[in-house]
Amino acid sequence: MASAVKLAWKVPYQGRAHLLLYDTVATMTWNKGLRSNANSLFIVQSSGTGKSRTAHEHSKLEKKGFPYPFPDNAIREHLHNAPRAFLSARLYFLKFLFDLFSAVLEEVETLKDWLEPAKTYGDVAEAWSFYLEEKGRNNLYRRVVRMEYEKFLEEEEIEVKDESDPAVFNLIAKQTQNKISGLISFIGKLVGDEKCKSPDARVVVSFDEAQYLTNISIPTSADLPPRTLYDAFCAATNEILPSPVFFLFLSTQFTLWRFVPPQTMSLLDRIISYSDQNNIRPPFTELPLDCFGDEPLIRPGEKTLKDVSTIHFMSQFGRPMFSSLMGAMVHGTELHMVNLARAKLIASGKPNIAQMTDDAKLAVLAVRLLLDLNTSRADTQARLARLVQNHMAIAFSIPKHREALSVGYPSEPILAEAAARQMYDMRNGADAVNVSLLLQEFAERGLVDKGERGELVARLIFTLAYDEAAETYEKDTSENRDDPVDESSEFPFYSRGVPLKYFIKALFGKNHAEHIFKSHPDNVRNGQTFEQAFERAWVRFTHFQRAGDSSVITTEVAWAAAARAMAFQCSSGQAGMDIFIPVVLRDEKLQEEIMTGILVHLDDRVSAETKVRAEIDERDIGFFQTQPADGLNANTDSRPYITIVMELGVLPFYRTQSENEAKSNATKADCAPSPAENSTATKNFATSSWCPETVAHPRYSIFAIGCSPSVYNVVDDKDVYATLLSSRHILQEHSRQTPDSLSAVRRLKPFWIAGPECFDWVGETKLSSEDPAEEPVVEGVYTGNELRSVAE
Repeated sequence: MASAVKLAWKVPYQGRAHLLLYDTVATMTWNKGLRSNANSLFIVQSSGTGKSRTAHEHSKLEKKGFPYPFPDNAIREHLHNAPRAFLSARLYFLKFLFDLFSAVLEEVETLKDWLEPAKTYGDVAEAWSFYLEEKGRNNLYRRVVRMEYEKFLEEEEIEVKDESDPAVFNLIAKQTQNKISGLISFIGKLVGDEKCKSPDARVVVSFDEAQYLTNISIPTSADLPPRTLYDAFCAATNEILPSPVFFLFLSTQFTLWRFVPPQTMSLLDRIISYSDQNNIRPPFTELPLDCFGDEPLIRPGEKTLKDVSTIHFMSQFGRPMFSSLMGAMVHGTELHMVNLARAKLIASGKPNIAQMTDDAKLAVLAVRLLLDLNTSRADTQARLARLVQNHMAIAFSIPKHREALSVGYPSEPILAEAAARQMYDMRNGADAVNVSLLLQEFAERGLVDKGERGELVARLIFTLAYDEAAETYEKDTSENRDDPVDESSEFPFYSRGVPLKYFIKALFGKNHAEHIFKSHPDNVRNGQTFEQAFERAWVRFTHFQRAGDSSVITTEVAWAAAARAMAFQCSSGQAGMDIFIPVVLRDEKLQEEIMTGILVHLDDRVSAETKVRAEIDERDIGFFQTQPADGLNANTDSRPYITIVMELGVLPFYRTQSENEAKSNATKADCAPSPAENSTATKNFATSSWCPETVAHPRYSIFAIGCSPSVYNVVDDKDVYATLLSSRHILQEHSRQTPDSLSAVRRLKPFWIAGPECFDWVGETKLSSEDPAEEPVVEGVYTGNELRSVAE
């Protein structure tokens, strides 16, 4: 792996992130003036996103001059040896900058003959980058750390008695600017630009692993906030603001209050006045994902499910680390990529469950389940920063006020496969944990925002069912499978995909599944059975992603989603749809014409009194995208689709779980149905009237009522899921959960509902009466035709 990492650096750079960085630096340089901290920018992002490589490629661009090469141990130790007093450290760093530019100028002057063929600034920058990388890097570093600045002070007859003396500091800053001017002038003469009047940044200095400067605190007076060596370094760079120099700081650490403190706490020292707080720019996070060359990774009709399930293909998606390493790896070692992703995801090379931190467990679940962290908690931002720093999360954006992070896990198939394998260990290892119980624990601690309408629970159920299906399919076909992965692996290969029938069995259990397989479409007469219509169908989703709008809930997107092994959580504005799982109808090359999907709607509550159940019609959302070919009728496209209405039983916010259970038990005691009555319970359910008009696409409807082991095969503890489905509201958080205490809280009227707690003051009316007991509900799984036949 070490040799592959070295070779990966030589893989041709893909993407335009270095050009975006170029434009960002140019814009900031043009607008910096003499404002404090306007000549520096942090590049902060997750591991493997190409921070160092982007800065390296940026250094070769025209007019970007001569970037200081990435620091080695000698430079790092030199910077860490700075005095532990702010003013002394500021002077120390200014001396370092003088030494740096003096050494670079001397080095460039000795290379005059070698650089003379250069015709543009870009030529010089690329030649200088090559020289440092291949020949002169170590020599330059040694010269910088060994330069005797005191000798310069003696020659200039400067005596430093007080390091806070502005006159001394200004003089040294002026001499540093002179060195920079000399360097720029020399290069300008080489390329025929002797006036060098451009306001562009001519010198870019890059510091990799810059968090080391922020981790060292230095004493400060009682009336000033805590400061670090980084603060002192910024104070030194402020003294050369007139020079066209720009500083880049690279890091995986997202400790915002150290790098770029929020405006509410931004005060480096007396040099940075309150009027200059807005000059501190949020970090640069716009690094590349999905890096590829001029040719697309896949076109419609090019690859089958087997083709897109190879480690090599999957590594082309996501952060550039995966694709560049894969390009440098020896054939037959592809699974090392998954192991690397797994180790980085949990921040440990030993996936021991007992040693996993909460952050690591949260990261594994977040990759697959699209978790939303609860941003209302005071410690959330620190946790988000740790996920970026240690657990492969991506920082999507930082607002101007710098008081928050937008963090998540974009679609990276390799990382999703790694997370699936870690979940397998979490469920089956020596220190096995119940994933649903772990998620409940995170929710109860307020770490996870459970979302709306039971969406998180639905994603969990689908993911667990997919995993079980993959594991069962692996066992059933292990002897006859011609596979692209290592057969010696101890884990199932989740990214292979599974037949739809395996998924339905894992989701609803064998009995419900057999019933579904024999069902017919509910919108056409004399249609095929489910089993016939989906005989060769497959699903492939190892992770969920969020749809921005309805444009991705189509069969045109379905084939691309299957290629990435992802399903969609629909946007909040998507009417009547909550989850979309792509389905491949047959084992052919992926394209729109062989795609359909499972369209899922979540109903908040389970109620036997519901007379009209929700239905999903693909025509309402424009799901099928194929346009009829010349001479063909649109009805020739008769691809089927599946709808699932999940009535999970989301607990209303105004009732706690304990109250709901007490009320439910009382109702059951009064009117519990006998086993014989259960068979006719579906008479309570009806759907909208059936119209026997001709439709193009047969619909196979499934209604899953309840959230218990009797409904879903993967639900092992009904109480755990009930807790996940309950709202985190004032009543749930109240310290005393007795009926009298909760009733007293409702009487304080933090919200209004019908009942005596809010309306006893109007006398005995419907408003003040107790909520009537609901008719008991018989949980189960039903097809659309079952409910419709009862209605008719």
